[in-house]
Amino acid sequence: MKIILANKFYFLRGGAEQYLFRVSDYLESRGHTVVPFAMRHPQNLPSVYAPCFPSFVETEKVRFNLSGIKTIGRMLYSFEAKRRMKDLIEDVRPDLCHIHNIYTQLSPSILDALRAKRIPVVMTVHDYHLVSPSYTLWIEGRGPDVRKLGILAGARTRFHKHSFAASLAQIIAFRLHRFLGIYRHPVSRFICPSKFMRDQMQSAGFPSEKLVVNPYGIASEKYIPRFDHDGYVLFVGRLSEEKGVETVIAAASALPEIRFKIAGTGPQEEYLHTLAHACSNVEFLGFQSGEALADLYRGAAMVLLPSQWHEVSPLVMLEAMAYGKPMVASHVGGVPEVVTDRETGLLVSPMDIHGWIEAIARLWDDHDLRESLGRNARAATEGRFHARHHWERLEEIYKETLAHL
Repeated sequence: MKIILANKFYFLRGGAEQYLFRVSDYLESRGHTVVPFAMRHPQNLPSVYAPCFPSFVETEKVRFNLSGIKTIGRMLYSFEAKRRMKDLIEDVRPDLCHIHNIYTQLSPSILDALRAKRIPVVMTVHDYHLVSPSYTLWIEGRGPDVRKLGILAGARTRFHKHSFAASLAQIIAFRLHRFLGIYRHPVSRFICPSKFMRDQMQSAGFPSEKLVVNPYGIASEKYIPRFDHDGYVLFVGRLSEEKGVETVIAAASALPEIRFKIAGTGPQEEYLHTLAHACSNVEFLGFQSGEALADLYRGAAMVLLPSQWHEVSPLVMLEAMAYGKPMVASHVGGVPEVVTDRETGLLVSPMDIHGWIEAIARLWDDHDLRESLGRNARAATEGRFHARHHWERLEEIYKETLAHL
């Protein structure tokens, strides 16, 4: 098969892009031809298909000026992206298109180009933007649920990039696309990484027959586990408000005898450094990848996921489990579908700081429990969360989609 993989970025930027490249590698290993489609960007990986990519659009600082109006127009419907997709289709004649995050930079206009050429479309749902103006669904009491707010009231919360203009643009685009059913009708299958995400989509009015659950998997044989540790607790992720890194620092303050390592970068980095200034047992490591990240995982006693939003299904869980590490994780979103409480980790209410401190201290002090959970976690990645199950189901979804043309 020839398969277009469409995503707004074509470089390793976040979880969606990490998954995108894994899909690409797998499909190519199976003899399929993969054709990327993304916005032009100086960090993009090289591709022979780059001439068909639409132009770069600035979305970081949306203001009410000519550039801002252009950005908003691109968010609503990009005629350039539609034209570029049409050119790509005519050039490669694909069998199917698998879209990921196309909001804002590409816009759903590319779906019209695909539908006009009768190219079937499947979409992996990486976040909540199909059910809410925001990409994030906060836990109750932590942030605004903009689904329940009007256009101006929602924009005033500055939920997107802490900007009224950016938030207003997001709400307008979301409401218009929802009214037109611009995603609901052209997409044949919405692939949900968790049952929680499927339920959110169904509650938002997406047809149940178009929703399929395909949990992420991991090739555990590529990960060398360790069931001992080098004397620290680890957080890996983006340093942003929804990830709950403040909880890590609060726990570190209460447990000065335990070392905490924080790997990642993000908009809260400076604030978190200031917050942890008095904690000599906290070490910020910046962005880590490759063998350096692998060594960090293997040396950790446990891995923390203190998210303050309903995570869809973060890949960090499977990575930690493949290395034989128990998770201490927030009981949110799709997390309990991967981390089983008191079997492969400990689940804690995200707002219960005392519960977090107690869970970390318990695992730190109880060697037998920590090793048992770690071995169970590794076994889970060798069994029900092995990548082969995910890839087999993905190919089945492709075939089912093509069969219903």
